[in-house]
Amino acid sequence: MDRIQWLNKIESIKERYDFSLGYHLLYCPWSTIQDSSVAFISLNPGRSIDKSTQKISEEKGNSYKIAENNSISPITKQFLELCKFLGKLPEEILTGTIHPFRSNNWNSLSNEQKNIGLKIGQEFWSEALLKVDLIICVGNVTANTIIKMLDFKINTTVASGWGNIKLKRYKNYKEQTLVHLPHLSTFRIFSRNECRDSLTEVFKRS
Repeated sequence: MDRIQWLNKIESIKERYDFSLGYHLLYCPWSTIQDSSVAFISLNPGRSIDKSTQKISEEKGNSYKIAENNSISPITKQFLELCKFLGKLPEEILTGTIHPFRSNNWNSLSNEQKNIGLKIGQEFWSEALLKVDLIICVGNVTANTIIKMLDFKINTTVASGWGNIKLKRYKNYKEQTLVHLPHLSTFRIFSRNECRDSLTEVFKRS
């Protein structure tokens, strides 16, 4: 995949659809696309607290690891706990967003902005996930988009150990696995002992 080609494409969409807060597609080096068997995909990046509002990828390493000591976002710690759970280094995981354009929150985007962002995300991930065995999706919009795009079917549903929240595992004809997690900023399941058995079950290969 050509990084410059994708940069130009996202820049063009940013200008055309007035994504004034910028974008961040991959939270890891571009080369991770070629090397990783595990992907972690969240919805979209929030407003940046520094001047780095526009990044096609994070070439210094994994963004969550880089921000470990100064991030105020709960998802940072949850992602790092996920890495420990999987026995993976953060830089080994293909990490990014299904909708690469920044917003204050999802509902602050217009329907047109939501749709075009998801469309470009589907186009990118349909190619970027070709070599990935395990896809971890955070939140309903992200999971439902990838499930439909890659024709996943439900395999297992597990009570999360957190109220009525469920964890779900899917399979497709390519024998890829998708694990659908709740949004980790709200449901910090990797820090909750009551969720450990459920996580072990949903990530179990079958």
